[in-house]
Amino acid sequence: SSSHGAMDGVTSLTLLDVSEGMMSQARDKLLKNVNVPEYVHVSFVKADATKDLIDLYGTEGYFDTVVDTFSLCVMGNEGAKNCLRQLQNVVKKDSGRILLIENARSSNSALGLYQDLTANAAAQMGGKGCISNQNVGGFIRSIPGLELVKEEEYAMGVFRSYVCKRIM
Repeated sequence: SSSHGAMDGVTSLTLLDVSEGMMSQARDKLLKNVNVPEYVHVSFVKADATKDLIDLYGTEGYFDTVVDTFSLCVMGNEGAKNCLRQLQNVVKKDSGRILLIENARSSNSALGLYQDLTANAAAQMGGKGCISNQNVGGFIRSIPGLELVKEEEYAMGVFRSYVCKRIM
């Protein structure tokens, strides 16, 4: 019997953030909590995902998979779209995937209305700048060459996961 783990098939892992503090936390957590096999090359990159990815990795699909969790909301609406364009260019065409878990506007009309009324104030008053009512699915569909393969809702749609692929 063979054992399968989270790192099966992974040969490199690149962790990227604009914040040196977040990179330091990621480095500490990775070293303390994850048993990364020696053959996996790990790199930590300080960069802005809304504008630096193409400069760092080109447009020919450097990555097999890109994972982004709960960051689009802190980039603002235009920043989130810019980030998606950057991700689209650095993931491999057809075979690559972009996996997102994000805050989103609720599918429940009352909760969605509440988010609409409070999102900007909450972002400014302690929400770490997170705009919690973004239409991430709409952002994805607005990017030419990026296909939304799957979208799943959690907690009445306040949280959503997305699987995207580059088709152009």
